[in-house]
Amino acid sequence: MRRRSPTPRAGSSPSDLPELTGFLEGVRHRLLERRRQGTPLPDLEQRLATAQATIVARRFGDAERILLEVSEHLDRDETEPELNEFPRGLIRYDAGTDRGVPTPEDEEPVANRLTLMERLLTVSASEGVNIVDLRATLVLARAEYAGGDRRRAKELGEKVLTELELRRADRSRTQP
Repeated sequence: MRRRSPTPRAGSSPSDLPELTGFLEGVRHRLLERRRQGTPLPDLEQRLATAQATIVARRFGDAERILLEVSEHLDRDETEPELNEFPRGLIRYDAGTDRGVPTPEDEEPVANRLTLMERLLTVSASEGVNIVDLRATLVLARAEYAGGDRRRAKELGEKVLTELELRRADRSRTQP
């Protein structure tokens, strides 16, 4: 992740009113989210109010510096988003959302993989493969995912998939 510079870029003109207003709203949204999570930052909220007053006074360069400082402080406090093994697309990937916005579940790789495994278990059961214990493990994987432990959910899912492949291969060898 590239950090923003708290000083305006050399040779660039100060931001204009629409750009600063958008930046202000973005920073306000991030601070509001921190407040909702129970970790408000009153000192940064005060700096945001100062930036807003500076914009009203049409001192755009000063306002930009304040907003960059507040944003940088928020960047330092936020955890780096987890990189996915397979993001939403492998070619010309564009997240389409801002940093920190959760991936929708229909695009989330671990959730998609668990859903796929549920379907594979259903098909395998219809073919006569014993999957009762595998379905219980998959339920546990879903619970881990819902609890926020994506890594453990993925491990359990992979365990289910490996065992299912072994059982299907074994069943294929024993059938004429």
